[in-house]
Parts: sequence; C-alpha cells; structure tokens
Amino acid sequence: MKKLLALILLAALVIPCCLAEDVYHLPVDFSAGPKANPDCYTSRETYEDESLSVRMETRDIDRVRYSIAWIKVKSPTQLRTHTAGKPNEITADRPSRMARRQNAVVAINGDFYVQRKDGLIYRQGVPFRYELNEEKDALVIDENGDLHNFVGTKAEELVAFLKEGHQIINAFTFGPTLIKNGEIMPMPETYRTRFDSTVRAPRMVIAQMGPLEYVFVEAQGRNDESIGVTTDQMAVFMKELGVREAYCLDGGNSCVMTFNGRYYDSNYSESEREQSDIIYVVSAVPEDTWQ
Repeated sequence: MKKLLALILLAALVIPCCLAEDVYHLPVDFSAGPKANPDCYTSRETYEDESLSVRMETRDIDRVRYSIAWIKVKSPTQLRTHTAGKPNEITADRPSRMARRQNAVVAINGDFYVQRKDGLIYRQGVPFRYELNEEKDALVIDENGDLHNFVGTKAEELVAFLKEGHQIINAFTFGPTLIKNGEIMPMPETYRTRFDSTVRAPRMVIAQMGPLEYVFVEAQGRNDESIGVTTDQMAVFMKELGVREAYCLDGGNSCVMTFNGRYYDSNYSESEREQSDIIYVVSAVPEDTWQ
C-alpha cells in the first residue's frame, strides 16, 4: 500500500507537464469550463461546436425509459468532475446547480463518495482517498480520457497501471463494472448480495465508445414511465449500444442527468437529491472566439 501511495502522489505531481499541447485543452483543476455558445444548441436535443458534439436521446424499451447522451470531445480535459466541497468534506449540493456553475453542456451524478469512507477517489488529478476495497470495482479515467475498469480494485493492478506511465485524473468507487474490453462482466457475488444489484431501480452509467467518445446512460425508475433495471439488465443494454467500457455510478434517488441547464429525466427541483459530486462535459471554445 505504501508503494501504491508513493506512485499515486508522483503521478499527481507530473500531470500538468504530461498533457499534450492542444488548443482545446483546459486546466486540470476545479475551474469551470468556458460558457457554451447558445447558438450551438442546434435543437433541444443537440449541441455542436468545433470542440464538442452532444446528442441526447430517449428510448422506451420494455417499460424502461433510457436517457442517453452521446458525446464526442476534442480534448480529454473536457470530461471533468466537480465536487460540492473540499476533498472528503461532508458537503452536498444539487447536481443541477453544480452543473450550471461549471457551465456543463451535459452532466450526471457521480459516485457520492462522501457517503463512504473507503475507495479509490480522485477528482481532477487530486487524490481524495485511497482506501482500497477489493469487494468493490473502481473506475479510473486517465490522462488520455480513457476509462479503465478495475474489478475488485487490487493494489498490484493499480501499481502496474501507474508503472505504465498513466496518470489518474478521476477515479470512482461504486460499480459494478458492466462492460470491460467490450464484454459483459460476470456480476461479483458481493454486488448481488450487498449492493441491491438484483433490484429494479434507477441506474446511472458512464461508458466509452472509443477515443474521446463517451456515452452517459440513465435508466429511469420508480415512476409511472419507467420501472428501472437490475445491473445485469443494464449491462445487456450497454452491450447493445456497443460500448468498450461501462461502469455503474450511484443509482436510485441519486440519478440525475442535465442538458443545457435543464433536467433530461423525470427529476425536478423539489425532489432532486443533494450530492457530493458530478461528472460533466464542457465546450473548450472561448467565448471571445464565438462566430
């Protein structure tokens, strides 16, 4: 564990100099992204500028409503996280409010890390926590914006990952991993017995299609329009979408997705749950360059 900690701290120190020079790169910190150009919301379902493409979609399948955000970015720094408070501070805020504050084009809830005391938790290159729990899966987003699923969160696998020269930009502990290397992962028994994975409920997933191409998916539930899904059912749906990696974030009442500052699901302000963190995507086009 001491070796892992040393590697983690070293990786955190070298992040700023490891990012390739690119006109669309944003600071790897907690600053807000540039404002999105209102003229680039080409419809109520799409956003398109030279740095970002987002297409929203709703699918109703077998009494389940899926909210889907198809995302392409020019720079990995456009896939960002934000927290309601300082590292490990027990502070919460509405995800929709955090999203608006950060100029998010599309945003989803994160893993609500302050509810727990364990896990590998990183935000914007900053290590918040490294209390590994081998009964839980971890998701790491690296310096290239690639998603890496760690099933069981074993220290030796993380050490090997860091020795390959990767940096941890964001890391989450919730799960389970749904898709790894394009294949559905068997559900660990601990998730079946301890984490309500077999119950139909709202589920939130972050997934990667290819380089700098992502999908956010919410399976709505507990309402008249949608009965929710199990994690096994969610894995099948993500496989059908053709994703390369997919990981479950906090679900249930924590699920919320916003687009253009508005809800893109059945949540509304009176029922939205305050949480510790969000994942979001921003434009990288400065306002003073808008055409």
